[in-house]
Amino acid sequence: MHRLAPALLLALLPAFARASELTETVTPIAIVGTVFGFTALIIAIVAYGRFRNQKLRHETIRLAIEKGQPLPAEVLDPARRRDPHTADLRRGLVLVALGLGAGLFFYFSTPPGAPEHTWAVGFVPGLMGIAYVASHFLARPKARDPQTAGE
Repeated sequence: MHRLAPALLLALLPAFARASELTETVTPIAIVGTVFGFTALIIAIVAYGRFRNQKLRHETIRLAIEKGQPLPAEVLDPARRRDPHTADLRRGLVLVALGLGAGLFFYFSTPPGAPEHTWAVGFVPGLMGIAYVASHFLARPKARDPQTAGE
């Protein structure tokens, strides 16, 4: 095994110090880049999925029109399929669960020396969820007019 001479070790110390400084500089940049990169990747995947669904829907509509098939209103306007009244309940329950999960996470993972009440962050989505659930139960769906229901 070869041993480095003490003079050579002393000559290499500044290079090791620069490498350590480089690591301290590059690591945070790499972490931030990775987080934003994965976020951009997830957004791109979702956008591509929506684009693909819309393209397939348009292809289906085009083929149905070419064959002379009647088109239901749900195919032409996909927003009609969703009931906003039920969407409030679903959105509210998801936000309540998110708030509860965030509160429990921060309650059990707060390191010593950190502010005590970080668990209260869960109140933000939790209370928004409670408002959506309340909106679901307080807002009455519009009664259908018997004359327009058949159209």
